[in-house]
Amino acid sequence: MQGLRTAFIVVSMVSGLGGCARPPVDASSTAAATVAAPPQETTAAAPVSEYFIRGSAYYRERIKIAPGADFAVQLIDDQLADTPAAEIARSTLEDVAGPPYNFTLAYDPAQLRPNGRYALSASLRDVDGHLLFTTDTRVPVTPGEDKTVELLLVRVPGPGEPTPTPARIERSQWTCGGMTFTAASDLDGERVDLALPDGTLSLPLALSASGARYVDHRGNEFWTKGNTGTLTRAGGKQVDCVRADAPVSAGSPWDKAKQRGVAFRAVGNEPGWFAEVGPGETPKLHAEVDYGERKFDIAKAQPLSGLLGYAGTTEEGTKLRLVLERKACSDGMSDATYPVAAMLDVNGKSYKGCGRFLAE
Repeated sequence: MQGLRTAFIVVSMVSGLGGCARPPVDASSTAAATVAAPPQETTAAAPVSEYFIRGSAYYRERIKIAPGADFAVQLIDDQLADTPAAEIARSTLEDVAGPPYNFTLAYDPAQLRPNGRYALSASLRDVDGHLLFTTDTRVPVTPGEDKTVELLLVRVPGPGEPTPTPARIERSQWTCGGMTFTAASDLDGERVDLALPDGTLSLPLALSASGARYVDHRGNEFWTKGNTGTLTRAGGKQVDCVRADAPVSAGSPWDKAKQRGVAFRAVGNEPGWFAEVGPGETPKLHAEVDYGERKFDIAKAQPLSGLLGYAGTTEEGTKLRLVLERKACSDGMSDATYPVAAMLDVNGKSYKGCGRFLAE
């Protein structure tokens, strides 16, 4: 009897130990364990959030914004503008103060169309939703480019306020170093907006002894004197500039060439030479070198591969090659400057000079 009682106690103890080793399943413990589990590697496509357009928006007025204002920026399919399908992405900054409004706009690349044209628009609204500032024009943008886009916001008149007089903008084209860009001078706001290849640069007018000098606190400077000038980027070297769209004087060889339908003209010295290129993809090329002693004509010149310029062979077998580079150029014999540097090669002999596209 004593043996049976001892066996029963041993079995009971073993059963109790088994119950401690297998506690009841608790749902909350399972959920916590699931969250804490390390993520597994995946080869899925990159998430939409990895595609961004970064930029900054500002306005020029010194106006304090009341609390609760929202800034919104949109990526728009420019070819579908003013339709419900135009908006591709939107980002909103809530309860903002004064500018600048730095934004990062995520977009879905699957919504982009091959060879599509895209632009940004932005707005600033008060706590009641009234429009305070907006972009008066859509700003072109290329999704995928790694550069910061700058947006200028224009004030919207409130109820009963007169519509402001349109800004007096003077636009001009400039060639500085190896790039050509448009400069938009706000004559009343005393600023200039430079549409540079890496983004728009807005500079305020500064004091200068001569010409128009625009400079910001970072060291960017654009200084023009008539049809010439200089451009200095923050931390960079100063480069010479020349106005690319400066009108040629009436009655000059340049003006006469333009009247004959010449699209590009170049000249050089020591020895004197010039070349004229007609319009079209395979234009007529005429050149005179050694002060006019030798003349050449090519009926259909071919554009250079990978370079700006033309090449061809005359009927007599003389090979010509005209290489152009958009940069400020001086002819070395006068104060004249040009937006294009030119090099004419005639059967291996090189002639250097300057020129301009007469339609610009």
